[in-house]
Parts: sequence; C-alpha cells; structure tokens
Amino acid sequence: MNNPTPPGLLHMEKPLAAFCQFFLDLIVFTIKSIFYIAESLYYTILPQRFRKLKNISGQVVLITGGGGGVGRLIALNFARLEARIVIWDINQEAIKTTVDLLAKHGFNNCKGYVVDISDREQIYQRAAQVVEDVGHVDILINNAGIVCCKPFWELHDRVILNTYNINIISHYWTAKAFLPHMMRQNRGHIVTVGSVTGMLGTYGCSDYAATKYACIGFHESLLTDLKAHGYAQIQMSLVCPYYINTGMFSGVKPRLVPMLEPQYVADRIEGAVRRNEVWCVLPNSIRLLTPLKCLLPAKMCWELMSRVIRGPESMMMFQGRGRVAAG
Repeated sequence: MNNPTPPGLLHMEKPLAAFCQFFLDLIVFTIKSIFYIAESLYYTILPQRFRKLKNISGQVVLITGGGGGVGRLIALNFARLEARIVIWDINQEAIKTTVDLLAKHGFNNCKGYVVDISDREQIYQRAAQVVEDVGHVDILINNAGIVCCKPFWELHDRVILNTYNINIISHYWTAKAFLPHMMRQNRGHIVTVGSVTGMLGTYGCSDYAATKYACIGFHESLLTDLKAHGYAQIQMSLVCPYYINTGMFSGVKPRLVPMLEPQYVADRIEGAVRRNEVWCVLPNSIRLLTPLKCLLPAKMCWELMSRVIRGPESMMMFQGRGRVAAG
C-alpha cells in the first residue's frame, strides 16, 4: 500500500519550487550582468568611428519643436543621413526657416506642419496627415519643451497647465499616434528629450522640473511595457541634457559647467539613435554627479548646490521668458 504524501510536504513544494526558480534566475542574472558590464566597458573604450551605426536611410523621422534650436540641427543631421524629415512646430516662420535651411544644403525631402502639441486632437489630426503625406513614422523625437522660470508662488495656473501639456502630456498623444504601427512592425525608435533638471530639482522650475521628472518616468515605464510584451525591436532613447545655449535659458550663467552647444546636443541625439542608446546624460560629468543626491546628506547637498555650484543664483539671472525648445 502506497503511503500518501504528508500534508505538510504538499505545502512545502510550492515554496521550494519558488526558491529554486529564484535561485536559477539569480544565476542567469549574474552571468548576464558580467556580460553586459564587459560589453559596456568595451563600447566605452572602443573609438566611436569603429562602432557599428544603424542605417536610417529612407526612414521617416518626426521632430517636435523642429523649427529652431536643437530641433533644427537634429533635422539637418538626420537629413544628411538620407532620412525623410518631418518638422512639427507651432511657429510657421520657424518651420519655413528649417525647411529652407535643409533645401539650401540639398535636402528637399522635408515637410513641415504647424502643430500646437498642447492640443491632443490637433496632434491626432496632424499625425494622420503625416501618414497620408509622407508615410508611417519610424523615428519619433519628442524634443519640444517650454520653460517659464519663476518661483512657484509667481506661476499662473495657465502657465503650469501649458508647461505640463507641452513638456509631457504631448508625449502620450504622439506615442499613441505613432506607436501602434511600430508595434505591428516590431520596429521603430522613440527619443524622449528630458533634462538634467528632471534628475535634480532646480530653482524657479517647479513646473518645468516636474514635467522633466515625468518624462523620465513615462519613458522608462513605456520601455518596460514594450519589452515585457515582446516588442524588443522598438528602441527607446532617453536624452537628458544640461543647460543648452539656445536662448531657452537666456541670461543663466552656470558657475562650474558651461552651457552645452546646440550642435553637440544634436550630434549626441543622432548618435543615441544610431547606436540604440537607452540612457544618455549630457555631459558625462553630470551623469557621474547626479547619484550624489541620494548618497550625501540633504544639508550637504544644499550647501553644494547653493554655495559651490550656486545654482539658484545663476537661475535668478534667467531672461528667456516663455521660450520653447529642448533642454
């Protein structure tokens, strides 16, 4: 006669199986981690000219805020790679200037659309028009942004809402408009232009910094959604630049790290797309400093920010009210 399994053992089987699975997952994670660290070190040491870059010839690249600043330079960079360029901007004259600039360099495959990206329905309408006129978007670069730079108590309600609508809510609508086709093809690329301000709160930016924090959360969560559901070939790049010398932060004079030049930022965004970079902080020195916020005492961080870096003091010199650009 077979002895029945003791009731206690039945209750132990599932926890034991779960532990074994966890242990196996930990081993696989460790092995892969060693490989990924080695891969990262290899690409860090390898000169850029020897790295394999993605070919984007013939692909449709849509750039929000492409009428000026970094957006215009991104458009020119991708046009040189024989991509088909689509510019979205709220300023008709700025769009014309970008289109004319590309044409001057011999790139006539560029179309511009006046779009108020704070308006969801207008985004959907223009997206449908782009698909009809040019084709489905392969690379979406959410570059547009706006900054006001005032202490919280001086911000009008409409300014706060507008900052959110442009800097982050619009990303939901552009992604909803163009991501479904990317999912059907399991191919595409989405670039989110965030900001270092989205990693470190900044004086006068309670609205702006919060939207850039949100950009990081949105981007990383969307990346997780896509990977978890098998859309591994849809690439996503999060770019967080320091202050850019475009006029968006006109008057601000950082003490230690100079403002980034727009062409440098445009080149790095192009490189992030062609190398499928997931996380890109500009400059690299800032990427090394940001973890200190979580490691150092809060009072020490404030002393570093106010006395050594003098962040609030430099931001108080801001003169570029209501600028729209990246950064």
